[in-house]
Amino acid sequence: MKLRTAIYASVVASLICVGARADWVNSLKPPGKPAGKVTLVKAGKPQGGILLPDHPTPQETNAAAQLQLWVKEMTGATLDIKSGKPRGRCLLIRTDTSLGDEGYAIAVNHNQIILSGGKTRGVINAVFALLEEDLGCRFYANDSIRLPKTNTLVIAPVARRYIPQLKLRDPFYACAFDPVWSLRNRANAPNAAVPEAQGGHMDYAGMFVHTAGQIVPSDKYFKEHPDYFSQQADGTRTTAQLCATHPEVVKIAIDYVRQMLRDNPHTEIVSVSKNDCQVSCLCDRCKKLRSEEGSDMANQLFLVNQVADAIEQEHPAVVIDTLAYLETIQVPKTVRPRKNVAIRLCNDSVGSWSRPFTRAQECEVAKLVSAWGAVHNRLYIWDYNVNFSHYLAPMPNLDVMAANIRFWMTNHAEGVMLQGGYQGPAERDQLKCWVTAKLLWNPAWDEKALTRDFIQGHYGKAAPALEEYEALLERMRAEHASEMASPADGIRYPMDAPFFTKEFLTQATDLLARARQLARGDDDLTRRVERAELPILYVKCVRGPEFVGDSYAQVVGEFERIARREKVQFLQEGGPDFEAKLAEYKSRIPKRTATQ
Repeated sequence: MKLRTAIYASVVASLICVGARADWVNSLKPPGKPAGKVTLVKAGKPQGGILLPDHPTPQETNAAAQLQLWVKEMTGATLDIKSGKPRGRCLLIRTDTSLGDEGYAIAVNHNQIILSGGKTRGVINAVFALLEEDLGCRFYANDSIRLPKTNTLVIAPVARRYIPQLKLRDPFYACAFDPVWSLRNRANAPNAAVPEAQGGHMDYAGMFVHTAGQIVPSDKYFKEHPDYFSQQADGTRTTAQLCATHPEVVKIAIDYVRQMLRDNPHTEIVSVSKNDCQVSCLCDRCKKLRSEEGSDMANQLFLVNQVADAIEQEHPAVVIDTLAYLETIQVPKTVRPRKNVAIRLCNDSVGSWSRPFTRAQECEVAKLVSAWGAVHNRLYIWDYNVNFSHYLAPMPNLDVMAANIRFWMTNHAEGVMLQGGYQGPAERDQLKCWVTAKLLWNPAWDEKALTRDFIQGHYGKAAPALEEYEALLERMRAEHASEMASPADGIRYPMDAPFFTKEFLTQATDLLARARQLARGDDDLTRRVERAELPILYVKCVRGPEFVGDSYAQVVGEFERIARREKVQFLQEGGPDFEAKLAEYKSRIPKRTATQ
């Protein structure tokens, strides 16, 4: 039985096995006693097979193919994939609708390991749960895979059943948008286009966020119907936002969303949300509703609730989301979202924009989450976790990201998006994506154990130096707690921030140089270490020769070499700026140094 999909074909091509360190610990090991032992491979020979239902779904077929592949990579043995009644030793794959869409269960019955899963990704999640949690396989990145090697495979899984709370689990970094990585790590970002036959992803059908201008385009409507758009104080109209209470705007929005859903039948969620600016319509209807309800969100929900009501009968499983953001962030007095509406609450000016190193529960956003959670049980969180003016800036905030995930989930979050370096490589992006993907799946896992797991598995023999670098970042947080509580420019703090001391940069440079030494002779590890060094090189490039000294030309050269290899194009949010910034760094190299 063969699986002909792009994802499966790319699996083998991207395979790199990382050797295990003696002190590596499986941070995902499930608690509890094994349900029983089943020998699937002995001395390199198959002792059983993989069993599918008589008429398997594409997801079941894919799950079997994934399991067959990784068992072969671990043992060299190929387990046959068959259909029929269970007999003998086997891994039985089957769909169980009681597990929802993505939940899974693992059980052992005599010599049979039963992998059950929900109707979309559930069976695939069951396979990767067995591989990661019970067997210790790791898929840190597509070119960083750790597999235990053995010619005898005895599987002793812990029986368990698990349904994730979060329907949307989105580490919103560029490296998490890869569908292969997303599938293996049980994330489901809309940007990671996992095909439906593989289990699919959270599909917005092109209506992701800030969709007002998409639904009612100004070039189509403004000339003849300026009243569809926001009224300003002087009575004129602006296309910055819609007039959300206009009856014709409601009709246009309903028709648009209905057609989008008919054209895209696999859609799970669409956004009917304001444009990305802080403008309120001042027409009489909008002013009256806003005054009565005390929040611009009442006006937005006037539109969103009617759209949600109109599409519910034809598309009962589809969720309509809208933004609680800037002027719409407050809970209205009486207007409430319909049951098929999700409130996407943004942790922006009320939290991480000004206090990026402070946990959400200690910020103003905590009251808002509590207030929204008290009136609605379908919250989607938009969190911010990277320096948007300096994607590569050192940012020791992984503990905050972990704490926030748990906080959102205790307050009725149904989805969480962690906006980071979404335009290309960013500071510790692979580490942060892997750790947060695990926490979004199961917040009970420990982020420190996960971090050690990643560093030891991803960096191999260079891990001790990277672990010390991680500890250095934590010390910086502790020693500069007051300055990092509310840093200048908030989440966009500058590279001459007081916590980027000469001592910190010197120690970091020494640790990463040591990591290079430890990685010597292994090209893959060397590349990973050099990628980890980009943030320190970046700070030095920005600070210039006045701060760095005579080695500035060398620093710029190393930064350019590594950044080009890693395909860095964006150093800050917006358009590509790498070439322009690099030219600026080079222009600051003292002439006597440049000509040496």
